[in-house]
Amino acid sequence: MVMQPFNSNDYRKRVLAAVDRRGGLSSSDSFELYDIPLDEAERITDDQAVGRIEAVWAFWQKQRDHPKYRSLVTQLVRSHDTRSKPLRYATTRIVEARAVAAQREQRDAGRYELLDNAIERLVERYGGIPESKRAGLSDIGAMGGLTPDEIEARMRRHRIIGDTTQPAPPTAPPDPISEQRLSQITRLLGEFDRIQSGNEPTPTLLALLRMSLDDATDAERIETRVGILSDRVREMPAGPMRAVLDELVVHCRDILLGDIARLIAYCKAVSESVADYLRPRVRAAVLVEDVLRHGDYEFLFEEAIDRGLGPAGARQILHDLAGEFGASVESEEPPSQPPEIFQPAPARPRPPDPQPVPAPEVTPPPSDTPAPPVPGRIDTTRRAPKRQRTEANPVPTGPPTVPGLPDIAVFGAGGGVLTFAWPPGVTEAMVYLRRDAPPAAPGDPSAVAVKITNSRYHVDGGFVVPDDSRPCYAAVASCRRTPSGTLEVADGFGRRARIEVR
Repeated sequence: MVMQPFNSNDYRKRVLAAVDRRGGLSSSDSFELYDIPLDEAERITDDQAVGRIEAVWAFWQKQRDHPKYRSLVTQLVRSHDTRSKPLRYATTRIVEARAVAAQREQRDAGRYELLDNAIERLVERYGGIPESKRAGLSDIGAMGGLTPDEIEARMRRHRIIGDTTQPAPPTAPPDPISEQRLSQITRLLGEFDRIQSGNEPTPTLLALLRMSLDDATDAERIETRVGILSDRVREMPAGPMRAVLDELVVHCRDILLGDIARLIAYCKAVSESVADYLRPRVRAAVLVEDVLRHGDYEFLFEEAIDRGLGPAGARQILHDLAGEFGASVESEEPPSQPPEIFQPAPARPRPPDPQPVPAPEVTPPPSDTPAPPVPGRIDTTRRAPKRQRTEANPVPTGPPTVPGLPDIAVFGAGGGVLTFAWPPGVTEAMVYLRRDAPPAAPGDPSAVAVKITNSRYHVDGGFVVPDDSRPCYAAVASCRRTPSGTLEVADGFGRRARIEVR
């Protein structure tokens, strides 16, 4: 590429716009900023290099008040002396060019990763890139920050084929819940609350079962509680309460225990409704200080719980909403919640629960028990004691495990591709692979742990189990990121989380 005469309008559109779009100077280099082609570093003279540097410097000075690039240009002007110095003389310019070439290669590898992986999977499956898949590849490339020209150049490396070759099996459309049905459920729950006036509100179908959205994938417990509720309804005399509960039981079986797509759609609708309610309240709370303070966090956390979310979901939604307004969260953890035990409504007799909840063991406090927490402060002293490292108690590997994260339900593992449902708000998951037996729990020292994001999952069509790991047993647990960026994994697997992979 030959160095062309400097053109200010072309430079603004081609260089400044690209650097700004990528997020600033950290993703650029001196050769790009001074518009000197990297492959011309050895051929141009020092006078040519200095002339280009001075032309770009003069252009920056004129753009210091530009409404869009003001901040970027200010940074460029401030770092001009340091950035331009290696480019002025041939000896240092050549050394700098070699270092920048290596940096660009590394940077491009990350930018092209999503696109290259998707292309590789298509070529492996079809023997080339099907014509109908090119638009999807363009979307994936754009997600990685690639330009249309860069995406097209990457695709031209491979054969483009017609869509008659090995067409992909049709994907069944999701089974969403209509707005009419959601309104019907809301109306029935409201009628239930009106009839049994004086009790706690019942915002969701899960709340009717004394559960939260965090428990949505615990099919075994849901099935047990729906069965108990159904038995009690049959014992009721005819009347408004029985009529309402009859309909609600049907919705519970169909949505909570039916097609997983309906369950996901319902949980998403509830979460969005709670988010819409909390959004203006979070906005008001962070308006002045750009921080969601402890007291406001605790209040809004309880508001989210009252509307059907579990502790994990409430925590996630508050962090997400605060992030929408560019605010941080002072409270890192919600208050500890007591275990939820299924209790009947006062108007209904309660038969013996087939699965009674055992009483928790009470451990005497040590002699150095800390003082009670100060009111209005987060109690950081109440933590479960750490297990001692012993030969019989190996230390789990991988990220730390925490309670309260939603369970993941596995669909299947055909062709070595593991498919599962992503609970609402979960964007990362940990897959555990073990040859001799199903993974016992997240962090199983005998299992291999592999993290996958939901974007990678959708690009690959699932989690691809490596050939050298098969046959094996697999299990999947949901993950979350703390405000500091630390990855945490659920402390247990759901009933549907394990599967054998051939």
